[in-house]
Amino acid sequence: MKKVVLHFLIIFLLTSCKSENSEWKPLILENSMKGWHTFQDSESTKGWIVENNILIFNGISDMESGEGDASLLSDKLYENFEIKFDWKIIAGGNSGFMWGVQEDAKYNYPYQTGPEIQILDPAIYDNPQIALGGDMEINNALEDLEAHKHFVGALYDLSAPTKLNVARPANQWNSYHIKIDYKTNLGEVILNGELINSFPLQGPEWGAMVDESKFSKSGESEYLGDARWYGFGKYSRGHICFQDHPGEVSFRNIMIKELD
Repeated sequence: MKKVVLHFLIIFLLTSCKSENSEWKPLILENSMKGWHTFQDSESTKGWIVENNILIFNGISDMESGEGDASLLSDKLYENFEIKFDWKIIAGGNSGFMWGVQEDAKYNYPYQTGPEIQILDPAIYDNPQIALGGDMEINNALEDLEAHKHFVGALYDLSAPTKLNVARPANQWNSYHIKIDYKTNLGEVILNGELINSFPLQGPEWGAMVDESKFSKSGESEYLGDARWYGFGKYSRGHICFQDHPGEVSFRNIMIKELD
């Protein structure tokens, strides 16, 4: 009898644990910055605020200030997950969502390790001169007008979205549902209810995408330091991240569900 009771207790505990981990959980707690920090500074959230449970980057980006990357990282590490959030960005603005980000001191920027789902004012592709951030951001659009690997919903410089007319204009809310699952080797991006991108996360197909991207050109990226792109996309487990980039960007209804 004791063995039977113990057996059911173990099943109950395992089921409860799995159920708890698979629930959607909010990432903005108590209308505060609790659970977040800026890249390589566990005590800071400089440049970011929360108002009415909306997360806002209204600071000056590193691209403009040169004072260090202020991308916002989760305190917690994640591996396999789904995340949902709404976002809106000002005219000409640019941001992104990353995962697998590492904070080793050898990395100068979160995007040296974390792949990025692009967030962008789509009007930049009609008029690249409106892009905030100067010549670098203007050229990012000009060089990508055909490939669209830097467009809204792109896995940045790796995989273009399959649809280009889904994003709403600047200053209007858009919705992302992103799935990152290394167990099935699948990443997906749903924008405003439409699946617009899917891609592998590792293996030969992933390697082929990287080989054709800027992330294979380590010799041309001195500003990144000695680590260059050598750690890019190599970590399945890491921080999730909202990017420090020119232009005010807002996020709301941020919910995550772990798939482990």
